[in-house]
Amino acid sequence: MLGLIKKDFLLIKANLKSMIIIFVIYIMLAFQGTLDVTFIIPLIGIILFLSTFSYDDFNNWNSYAVTLPNGRKNVVRAKYIASIILMIILAVVAFSIGIGISYIKTNSINLDEIISSLMGTMLSSVIIISLLYPIVFKFGATNGRIILFAVVFGIAGIGTLIAQFIDMTPIINIINKLDNYLLIAIPIIYIILLGISYLISSKIYQNKEF
Repeated sequence: MLGLIKKDFLLIKANLKSMIIIFVIYIMLAFQGTLDVTFIIPLIGIILFLSTFSYDDFNNWNSYAVTLPNGRKNVVRAKYIASIILMIILAVVAFSIGIGISYIKTNSINLDEIISSLMGTMLSSVIIISLLYPIVFKFGATNGRIILFAVVFGIAGIGTLIAQFIDMTPIINIINKLDNYLLIAIPIIYIILLGISYLISSKIYQNKEF
């Protein structure tokens, strides 16, 4: 399985120059106050990692991978582990850059704001992975993205309609009351979402024919 994880990171390395250019642009915008670098960097990393699915499909990698010992289990496991590693690395980078930008601009460090922004971004990344990976394993990289966009816009549309007819104040108040427990609750949510997504992806991949 380590070989499969290394393979994915080598594919990401092929896009490393583009990633560095994007990082530099967003850091410059962050200095100007246009963007929050802690918000965008982990999401860029996840988008880059999703490109590994496209490479796999293009090169018919899965047809070969399933012939390896425990190939079906390890392929899915490696994707999730590599994604988590990438998220952690980019979160550390984003956190460090966020502290640096905050100190340079204000001569102080707003640690609570940086951590809150980073945890929100990480949660967004986890939700993206949890929704997208089972879809991609089922329908492929290209169709998976299309289906995900349709699902996300559908949920957003339904949520907008519900918000117009239902008073969201009680829900907002509950969220505000739970604010002190977010540092504990959010990591638990990470584990639950990724665990459910992994089980679904494993089931799909086990039954898929190549």
